[in-house]
Amino acid sequence: MDRLHVSATSHWPNYLPEYVAREFGFYADEGLEFSRTAPEDWTKVLSDLDGGSADVALGGLWVPAMYHGRGREYRAFAQLNARNPKAVMTRERTNAFGWKDLEGKIVLAPGAGGTAPYVHTAGLMRAAGVDMSKVRWVRDLSGSMLTELFLGGMGDALVTDLVNAAFLEHQQKAYVAVRADRAGGLMPNSVYYTNEAVLAREDRLTERFCRALQRSLDWLKAHEAAELSGLLAREWPGLDTEVLIGVVDDLRASGLWDDLRINEEGYDEWMRILAEDGLLDAPVPYAELVDPRPAAAVTS
Repeated sequence: MDRLHVSATSHWPNYLPEYVAREFGFYADEGLEFSRTAPEDWTKVLSDLDGGSADVALGGLWVPAMYHGRGREYRAFAQLNARNPKAVMTRERTNAFGWKDLEGKIVLAPGAGGTAPYVHTAGLMRAAGVDMSKVRWVRDLSGSMLTELFLGGMGDALVTDLVNAAFLEHQQKAYVAVRADRAGGLMPNSVYYTNEAVLAREDRLTERFCRALQRSLDWLKAHEAAELSGLLAREWPGLDTEVLIGVVDDLRASGLWDDLRINEEGYDEWMRILAEDGLLDAPVPYAELVDPRPAAAVTS
């Protein structure tokens, strides 16, 4: 058995295929001794990867993009989330939301766990013609803190992930106005990245890992979430499992887990948004940041 340790930016249901592969022995079938950690400070995934305690990092593509040519070089080789599983929520239901409805409003966007909630949302707003000078932002705080503040009366809209959004709707505390996974199209939101040494291993470690994950994606396309009730209850005991089952079925249908391959068109659009917001000097070409071979080898 060969070790494969993933250091991930979070432990959350949008990463479900990873847990499914462990649950059904797909890693073991590939001769992999799989393990994962999600450090409290997500930036530790980089020191884990650089120090060798992790073989692969799981997180936003914006991280290797920003570091490219700036001191660290990483290559993404597969995506776990093919879309951005985020939503903009309001306190009242809205049946005809338009991005321009946020003009003159205060929007809360978490940033303690990464920059994508704000940057991607803002990119979609600019593309829709929103006058961004008319939107005020509260940023750089944790999602849990901003959610608590929003429910306490701060601001007019909240950017949050689809799992939290579903639970807030279930509790009738807030309502989804727009979903980034639908409005934003394909976007490599969460990817696996590593260094060239790992990608060059003769035992094809990353390809075997991708094959196990591909079996998970195939399983999730063919089976309803109710069959994972035990897994969901064990991994997220603090969440109502029955509600979570519905959330997972919604994510299955959304296309979040459709393809391990990083879509080049979705990649280019995300790079354009990152550069537009100043995180990159210019979009990084696909071939410089992505090694498509491990995922391509296991998909048809």
